[in-house]
Order: sequence, then C-alpha cells, then structure tokens
Amino acid sequence: MSTLVCTIAGKPIMQAEDGSVQFVSELCIDADGSPRAYGPNGQGLDHLENAGYPGNWWGIVTDKEGYPVLQGANDPCPGFYISTTSLQHKEFETTNPHRYIDSEQVPFIVVPGPVARLARGIVLGCRAEILCQSTGARVSAVVADIGPATHLGEASIAAAKGLCINADPKTGGSSIKEFRYTFWPGKAAAGFDLQRI
Repeated sequence: MSTLVCTIAGKPIMQAEDGSVQFVSELCIDADGSPRAYGPNGQGLDHLENAGYPGNWWGIVTDKEGYPVLQGANDPCPGFYISTTSLQHKEFETTNPHRYIDSEQVPFIVVPGPVARLARGIVLGCRAEILCQSTGARVSAVVADIGPATHLGEASIAAAKGLCINADPKTGGSSIKEFRYTFWPGKAAAGFDLQRI
C-alpha cells in the first residue's frame, strides 16, 4: 500500500510499497554543477539569478564575505563561478569544481526539499529514472540536487539530451507534463554514495 510523502503544488507525492517514489511533471533544465553554468556579466549556460543574488547566493560557492568565487587557471572554466549541487564528491575541497555533479556529463534529477526529507530512505545519491510518456524515451539517473519546495520536474542537461529534448538551460526543456520521474530512496545509483541532506 502506498503512503503519502507530502503534497507539492497541489499534487500528492506517494511512496509505493517497494520504496519507490514517482510523479509526473514537466522538465525544466538544471545547469547546476556544470563548470560553465554561471559566470559574471551574464556569461554562462544559465541565467545567474537561478543561482541567487548578492547577499543570498544558493547555487554558487562564495568566500567568507559572501562574494562568488571564480575558477582559477587550473580549473575547467577559468573566470566562471563554481556551481554547486547538493550531492557532492566530498574528497574534493568546496572550491574545487570537481566536487559537484556536472549537469553536462551526468544524467540527474532534482527532488523538492520536502520530498527528500520526508520519503523513507536516503534520497540524495539514490537511483532514479525519467520516462517521456509520449515517446517512450527513458534515461537512468541519480538524485543529485535538492530543489524548491513548491516545484516538480527538473533534470540535468545530460538527462535532457538522453531524452532527445532541447537541453539548453535558458530556452530548452518542456512544459508538457508528460515526464514520469521515479526514484528509489536508499538504493544508491551506480557510481554514487547515498548522502544525508
């Protein structure tokens, strides 16, 4: 028997007896984790406001004074900011872009904070899948980011490419609610460790 995890934007999110959580929604593109995601003066794959604003940056690394940290000469994209994800390779320093899950390279999904906190089992790092119900395209993924409490339906650039939809964070994605997201809390995705929020 399924149990209610929580309700997001009026939609009940249920957890099945096998532990899986599933919902159907649109697909917005999340550039987070890509070394090219954000940069000064509007450069970057995504709009900088999606990483926050002065005094409240949530998607990029900042220094002790709260200013964004730029990538250095030996980093993947010198001069760009360091974009973060909730799931991290903790063997790297927080100012190393390799610490975060690269949206361009790794198919991942974003799960709203309440779902990640209330589902049975650890969600961050768990196995996931996206199915486009109209085309049958399917991609295996990992839960790599925690998103806003009121929004369903975000995936990485690599996931969008795997589903053959426009993967541009600024102009791509799909507003059609035809994407079925499934993830298995407590079951780590291949190559990743489960991490508590």
